[in-house]
Amino acid sequence: MALLILSTILIAFLTWLAYVIYLRREKRRLRKKIGLDGPEAHWFLGNLKDIIDRTKFLGYNNAQEWNMEMWRKYGDRFAIYFGQKLDIYLANEEDIKEVFIKNFSNFSDRGVIEIFRETKLNASLLQNTYENGWKHTRSAIAPIFATGKMKAMHETINSKIDTFLEILREKAEGTEKWDIYDFEMSGCEVSRSFPTCTQDLGSDQGCAKKKSSEKFWSEKIRQTFFFDFFRAKKYRKMIFEIFFGIFRFFPNLFGFFQEKWIKSDFQGLTLDVIGKCAFAIDTNCQRDRNDVFYVEARKFFHHIDLRNNPLVTASVMIPELMWLWKFLYKFSGLASAEDPLVGGLDDVYERRRGGEGADSVDLLKLLLDREDDKTKGMTKQEVIENCFAFLLAGYETTSTAMTYCSYLLAKYPDVQEKLYQEIVELKRSGKTLNYDSIHQIKYLDAVYKETLRYYPPVIHFISRTCLEDITIRDQFYPKGCAVTVQANTVHRSESNWENPDKFDPERFLNTEDPTKDGLKWIPFGVGPRYCVGMRFAEMEFKTTIAKLIEMFQLSVPEGEADLVPDCNGVIMRPRDPVRLDLKLRK
Repeated sequence: MALLILSTILIAFLTWLAYVIYLRREKRRLRKKIGLDGPEAHWFLGNLKDIIDRTKFLGYNNAQEWNMEMWRKYGDRFAIYFGQKLDIYLANEEDIKEVFIKNFSNFSDRGVIEIFRETKLNASLLQNTYENGWKHTRSAIAPIFATGKMKAMHETINSKIDTFLEILREKAEGTEKWDIYDFEMSGCEVSRSFPTCTQDLGSDQGCAKKKSSEKFWSEKIRQTFFFDFFRAKKYRKMIFEIFFGIFRFFPNLFGFFQEKWIKSDFQGLTLDVIGKCAFAIDTNCQRDRNDVFYVEARKFFHHIDLRNNPLVTASVMIPELMWLWKFLYKFSGLASAEDPLVGGLDDVYERRRGGEGADSVDLLKLLLDREDDKTKGMTKQEVIENCFAFLLAGYETTSTAMTYCSYLLAKYPDVQEKLYQEIVELKRSGKTLNYDSIHQIKYLDAVYKETLRYYPPVIHFISRTCLEDITIRDQFYPKGCAVTVQANTVHRSESNWENPDKFDPERFLNTEDPTKDGLKWIPFGVGPRYCVGMRFAEMEFKTTIAKLIEMFQLSVPEGEADLVPDCNGVIMRPRDPVRLDLKLRK
């Protein structure tokens, strides 16, 4: 009887497996059927294999660099397989306009990795579908970013920036360099290379290094899997190949290696600003790095990195087991990071409903005031999830953008000096750096736009799902496929920009503003789903950078390596620590 049951289960499993393989092979033919080119896809991993193959030992080679290579090779319209899903990439201005704007009704839903539907963001503008009320949610949130309310929030932002500048003053008056983007390390530190007995290491010393490394790895494997590696001499090479193949893509899978936790003064600033402007609460993230908002927000973005979250990649590679991945998500680092944040927002929500902060101007008050309106109101869950989305969206992206800007101003002192002189002229005219005046500094606007063109913090998020089969400009888009525009490919296209690889704010002064059509400059997205908080981010960015340059002269320390961007799947950040010299202006 037991044998019969086992045989039935085995036959059912093999039948299911054969069906899955058949479907995958059929999906692999889809790209050719619709007439698109692209890199050859692995039958199981899709083009994730290409990214894995580019991964350095114990390191990571930029996914966006691979995508840039594909764009240069295949042109403005090509397709890849993100795991099992067909993803059509567009870079042509007319294609983008037709898909993301003119045919928005058929591409209204954001392309979201399915496992992220388990996060507490499903009812937010970041992930909400058109059918489930995206338009209603956006209309409820948009009024907080009206000019009158933005002016009211500007003084709050100013006070938080003053704290930020005081911290920098303390560093400038000492001998400490400004680590504008640094990492805290956790875990076991190991070498980035695995020595082998080649001719260069052919000596006894070289072989001793190899043996020492093998012992280290053998002990790690034995501790984790209760397997004595040295007893399996016959299979030693094969086992190393398997384990290194896994760990080079997921170096933190079993906690063998160091994990990099981002540490940035700009992050503390943006969280303090969001805490006050969105929820009317006084956080102290700039001075207290144990503040719960700072700790948990940083943890969330750490675990959203594909290198630290193999569950996300597994869900992409094997979507047939989505029920399992969704179950395991409850025990993931991502879930453990969002629970305290959402719980804290729930507590703030209840206190605000009880009358706390009744006179403040903030996002939560706006949503609470509309809660009883049947046509414009939102449920408690929708309010909390959108507040959570605002916290996350405004924290990492804006802080990263200001990091890039500070570095670029330090690297190009002539640009920094011109910006400083415009700020000085403004102050000499008797004006202060308030909401109105920061928008009058034309060169500041040019620096802001060129920074986001040169280093857009978000490059993979401009994605939509095709809701029904449709043909646009002689291209067929099958139902269910993703359509993606990468900001960095559009921003580095010679058809859109002259000398696109040159940092040149002047390009926004000498010609008609190239950002007006919303198709060449897209750091905040394209079409009706562009970032609703764009004007808030601009206000925070411009005020911070203007006050920073007014007070300090920035320079790159001698011998400091050039900044290299790195993408974690969502945010494009500096790969390595970024340090600058600060000098107080007289």
